[in-house]
This record gives sequence, C-alpha cells and structure tokens, in this order.
Amino acid sequence: MDGAQCDLLNRRKFVALAATGGAARILAQPVAPARPATLDLREPLRRTVSCIMHRIDPEANYRPWFAVEVEGGRPVRLAHAVWDFGDTSGRFLEALLLARRMIPPTEEMLLCEQRVRRYLDSLIGPDGIVQNPDTGAPDHMFSQGSALYGLVTDYETGRRPELKSRIERFIARLDALARHEPDYLWFPQVATSIAPCSHMAAYQVLPIVRFYELTHYAPALRYAEHLSRWAFYHDPTVTADGIITKPGWEGHLHAWMDTFSGILRCARAGGRLDRPAVATRARKLFEWVRANYTSGFGWVADSVGSKTCETDTITSFIRLALELMQEGDGDYWNDIERFTRNQLVENQFRDVSRLGIPDARTARGLEGAFESYADPNSLIAMEKGTIEGCCINGGVRGLSLAYENAIHETAGETRLNLLLSRESAAIDVVSYIPFEGRLDLLPRAAKPLLVRCPDWLRPGSVKIDGHTGLRSVVTGHHLRIEGARPGSHIILRFHQPEECRMHVVAGKSYQALWRGDTVLEMLPRGGHYPIYQRESLRRGRGL
Repeated sequence: MDGAQCDLLNRRKFVALAATGGAARILAQPVAPARPATLDLREPLRRTVSCIMHRIDPEANYRPWFAVEVEGGRPVRLAHAVWDFGDTSGRFLEALLLARRMIPPTEEMLLCEQRVRRYLDSLIGPDGIVQNPDTGAPDHMFSQGSALYGLVTDYETGRRPELKSRIERFIARLDALARHEPDYLWFPQVATSIAPCSHMAAYQVLPIVRFYELTHYAPALRYAEHLSRWAFYHDPTVTADGIITKPGWEGHLHAWMDTFSGILRCARAGGRLDRPAVATRARKLFEWVRANYTSGFGWVADSVGSKTCETDTITSFIRLALELMQEGDGDYWNDIERFTRNQLVENQFRDVSRLGIPDARTARGLEGAFESYADPNSLIAMEKGTIEGCCINGGVRGLSLAYENAIHETAGETRLNLLLSRESAAIDVVSYIPFEGRLDLLPRAAKPLLVRCPDWLRPGSVKIDGHTGLRSVVTGHHLRIEGARPGSHIILRFHQPEECRMHVVAGKSYQALWRGDTVLEMLPRGGHYPIYQRESLRRGRGL
C-alpha cells in the first residue's frame, strides 16, 4: 500500500478515537469493562432468530418468504419464490434448531420452530419426499437436500422414532428416483446445457451421512456413497487439481464446497470411496477457492466468476476447513477466526432503519438477515434484484460452526481454538478482542488449557496473571497452561498489532485497517448499506 494512503487511514482512525476522549495508547490497550461489549456470536444469532419469526407468512400456512425484492438499491417488499418450499423451510427449521444449542429457546422461538416444522411436513407427499405444491412435482434436488438438513437436525435434537422412519422413507424415494449405473447414481433433471450439476443433488450427501452416523442405517450410507461417486468420479466440472471449470450456477461455490464436505465425511464413514484421494482433492479445491475467490477478511464469492459474496459460501468455506482439519489435513483456524470476526458478522443487516424501507413487514423480515450479494464494503450490492432467504440459514450455520468449534474438550485437556467469548462445561472464556489484547479464562475443570495463538501473536509474548502454581509451555503456535484450578481467574494479556492493508477483491481495491484479526474500517465507504464502519469500537456498544 502507498505510504501516504496508509498514514491517512491511520490518522483518521486516531482522530476519531481522540475525539471521544481517547489518547494514543488507546490504540493498543483501551480500558474495557469487566464484561466487555465485544463480539459475542449469540447476539447476531438472536437477531437472526427474530428475523425468521418475521419471515414466515401467516396468511399462507407460515410458508417462508424466500426473497426481499430490491428496487433502486432499496428493499421494497417480501416475495414468495420457488425456493420457499424444501429449501427455505428446511433451512429455517435447521437454523432454529441450531440456535437452541447456543441460546435458551423462548416460547416465541419454539412456536416459530413448530410452525416451520408443520409447514415442511405438509410438503412431504405420500411418496416420502418434498413436493412443489404449485406444480405437484417433486421439488428441486437441491431443495430436497435442504429439507434433509432440517429433518436430520430435528432427529438429532429429539431422536423421535417416527421421524427416523420418515427420513428412511425420504432416502428410499430419492434412491428410487435416481438413475443407477454400476458404480454410481445420478439425477439428469439437475443438469444444465453446460454441466451435469452433480453438486445440486450431491448437496444431499452431508445430511444423509450425518443421519447414518446417528443411526447406522446402511441404505443411507450406500445412497450417499453412490451419489458421491457421481460428483467425484463422473462429473468433470471439478478437476483432479480441485479447479472448478464452470462459472455461475454450475460453479456455485456454496454447493460445491458443501458437496466436498459431504464426500469427505462419507469417505470417513466407510464404504468404497478412496479416502486419501477424496481428502487430497477436497484440500486442493479448498486451496483453489481460497487463492482465487476469497479475501483475508472472509469475503467469499458466490460462484466462479461472481463479483459478490453470499453468506452461505462463507459458511461452506468454514465447514470444509473444519472437515479437512478433522481429516488431519491443514490448519485453518486463522482463516476461520478472521472470516467469523469480519465478513460473516458484517454480512448481517443489523439496523435497517437507515434504508428507509416503506413497508414495516419487509423491514422486520430483513433485519437480522444475512446478505446474498455483498461487496466487501457494502451490503445490497445491486440496484435491482433480491436478498435471498437462504443466507439467513447460512449465517446461522456459520455462527454455530464457529461457536461449537471454538472450544474442544477432551479427557486430558481443554483446547481454545478461537479467541471468542464462549461458555462450555469446562471453561468460561471472556474475550476483550479487539478493544484490548486480553482473554479471561475461568476454568471449571482441573485440566491443562491449550490456547491457540493467531499467526500475529508469539505465544511466548503472552503475559499470564492468575493464581500461584500456573505453568506455561510454548508448543508451536499454542500456549499450554498447566495448573488451572476450578473457580480460578486467569488473565492473558498481549499486544494486538495495527496495520493498514490493501485488498483487491473482484477487481476492485479496498484499504482496510486491521487490529489483530479484526478489520476496524474499510475504504472506500460502501454504497447502499456500508459495512466495516465499526463505530461500536469507539462507543463501546459491541460489534
């Protein structure tokens, strides 16, 4: 970056801080409250739950509104679409169930969940799969996958025998509809004129494998494996080097990355897939997407050739990173931390009052949603189009994946993978980042703590305050703390470097001011709904 530009951005930040009574040292170590109003993933989650409650149509049996229509850069109305059925209803059910793992459910939340569940149930025909009520034909195969995500998450939550039987019938009917070859199955109806689009059907693989993991229902694994073989061995769209050769819908990165997460999980579950080959190509695909269609702060293109970011795709990137690490292939925690702290949470419509939406119902149905067409510096990156409801679920998936994987507990230790505020059975973590380089640890178990340090933080430079008897050992990029006692209070202190960086995204240049893993500000300022204008950092209101 040009030095003058970088100095200008830093001076603008310093002046804004000083205007609120700050001083130069605030840039490194601001005074923070005992429980800082910093990033807590449960807050954007609560906003999203509220959005879902307002995104189902009481006049149409609580059918979801898939779209918010945009005219002249302004959201103007809620709209139903063909993706309302298996896709959005399945996604909304999954999102509400995942939310229950992070926050205590309210009566309103449980009522909404029941309404969405009943609507999805009403779409499942006598043959066992989701029907499009407008045509009387089976819903799109991608939508069948979204319905399965919802149904399997519902079964995982309640373990109801009748739901297990319903999912088994669902899988059997899909298997019967498919065309079978000696070593794979396929669905010709998802093809376009330029590609087989196996990822539109193989999106089903991940929830079906999860159902197998829960039940050991052998036909589920057999179906998932044959569908995986189509996408992996018989669709040439993704090369052996992990390169997606088609643009647009055929190169839909959300579906392709979730497909490869499913195939990898299927290979791990057993069967005849070549697990090393699957892991190798999945890693190459991930690295290719990261090198060509992402930014360091978590903007991920919707599809090959796309100029905008879909929240679903951020989540699919995080999911594939986690699956690869589960396979022992790579270390992507730095990516997950940055993507979560930045584009994932910035892609949410937190305050729609600035948009002047004329219809109150539309405003309520947008607030808390996640964008499907985002620029790095702005949401609503189009004059005319839609804000799609699929990304409401995508945002919840991303929040849930980060929250659930921030801490890993084993019999021998507690691992802190992400430096986020989080509570678990073994420890309460209070993160002051980015306001202050501080992490408070309140262990509930007498186990060693293994704290992952970001790539900008040397573990040996971390200062530890706490009770006597604590011992620390540097292990690679981890700080191992031994001697923790239940009920104790351990404080880690460290310096967060500030740096201006230039990012080129979709052919445009952006200047970003980073503090540690958090982007504080971005230039140029965005258009219809500017983001990365983190005034909360100066007013102490949280991210």
